[in-house]
Amino acid sequence: MRKSTYEIILPLIIGDKAIEEKALLVNGLYFSVDVVAKEDVDNFVAGDFAALPIALQERLLLRGHLTCRSEAEEIADMKLMGRVHRMISARAGLGVVIMPTYDCNFRCPYCFEQHRLKNGQEWLSNSMSHEMIEAVFAAIENYKARGYAVGECTFYGGEPFLSENINVLRDIAGHAKKLGLSLDAITNGYELDAFLDFMEEYDCKHLQVTVDGVGRINDRRRIHKDGLPTYDRILGNVELALQRGISISLRVNVGRENISGMGALIEDLRARGFLDRTDERGRFSYYFKAASDDRHPQNNICEQDIIVELMKNGFTAMEAIGLQSQYNLPELTLRQIFAKEALPQPSTAYCGSEEGMLVIDPFGKLYPCWDVVATEGAAVGFTDWQSGRFLMGLSKAKWRTRTSDLLPACETCPYVFICRGGCASRAFARHGSYFREYCGEAKEIFAFVASRVAGEIWAKNHENELSLSLAGPLSRLTEAERRTLTESRSQKEIFACLKAAGLWEESRK
Repeated sequence: MRKSTYEIILPLIIGDKAIEEKALLVNGLYFSVDVVAKEDVDNFVAGDFAALPIALQERLLLRGHLTCRSEAEEIADMKLMGRVHRMISARAGLGVVIMPTYDCNFRCPYCFEQHRLKNGQEWLSNSMSHEMIEAVFAAIENYKARGYAVGECTFYGGEPFLSENINVLRDIAGHAKKLGLSLDAITNGYELDAFLDFMEEYDCKHLQVTVDGVGRINDRRRIHKDGLPTYDRILGNVELALQRGISISLRVNVGRENISGMGALIEDLRARGFLDRTDERGRFSYYFKAASDDRHPQNNICEQDIIVELMKNGFTAMEAIGLQSQYNLPELTLRQIFAKEALPQPSTAYCGSEEGMLVIDPFGKLYPCWDVVATEGAAVGFTDWQSGRFLMGLSKAKWRTRTSDLLPACETCPYVFICRGGCASRAFARHGSYFREYCGEAKEIFAFVASRVAGEIWAKNHENELSLSLAGPLSRLTEAERRTLTESRSQKEIFACLKAAGLWEESRK
């Protein structure tokens, strides 16, 4: 009997106070989350399992914290679940992101697309042709006919909402509407007023807009190419969109030069009435994200700095978590797991780039990630306008296997299903390869969030088993079932096996 290779031990925190007599055991392999007496955790860590009460030993064995399995057998479980995710969840859908143009009316100093400016204004000004739009949507329709889930289309750029391109967007939106796709967009919001009727006509219900601070702070970072002020116009357009029933998610990219202005921005949003909106239509939300500026690394901050700044401005730790994108995502995942409505479904993919996401540029080139558009050698395929199909290269298959279960550095890491290998573009900045791991702040973020979310849930119900565990269902797999899950190429066969083995179930509530 030994401690699992994938064990994480954290404090249990209620509010901002650690509960001294308790601790949190988290098994990153089986998603078992348990509250245990601190003295028992100390014996557990020391390997003195005989000192644990018999009932606790049995519980920890059943839930995978203690195991009689070898490390190789645990790794086999991890790889089995990783393969299941790749074969079922990761291949179920197609995420469509369309770039009408590479052109942009902003020149933000931290933009990861700065390299595209080297191609010249004539290249930048190209917009997607009608023939290419026809071919793109013929290819999307082909995916739908083959059973892929395709639910939405996101406009991206460059800047998608340039007034001179409105007819191009109408062409794209018309094709999307015919296929029953919902529309949203990521925009700087500067020319948003020219698109309000368009969004109403094509039922574009959600936009992500970015500001980086109040007034001049924003204008120094969200820079118009003609030197015009941007803040008041963007926020004025946000108000117009909200009045039309369009929901806005306001993103704030934070660096060293604007972190101290976060509080003033929140107060300005409150003064404008954005934070008091309770309408079902036209909802407003905002969040903060540390900007990564590889050209000016001295301006970079870490994600934790944002949490600290929010708490300085009077937010509780849990409120700050909800306003920081890298903290909010694990919070949502944990709350879903703690609801115990179904067994956890582990993912080994960090984001859509390892799954079904396709970013389609104005020339029909296909990219797996919006961070790598227009980067030499990063395209994974192209749109054949004659046949109306997406033609993929071998690099697309390689991106599909950039998952944590297949990254050597992640194989025995307790965070294999939590960090999931990290961001590919950040891995490239760190290692010069997209196909390496990037840990970033994953451990620190998870510790901060898990300790507090678990503490909040435990304080309400005092249930020591906060989650369901995959350890039991996986231990009961027959050899035949394991072969099916690790070798079969049939999604239908794998899915049937999962259901029969109790590893895939509908909500219990």
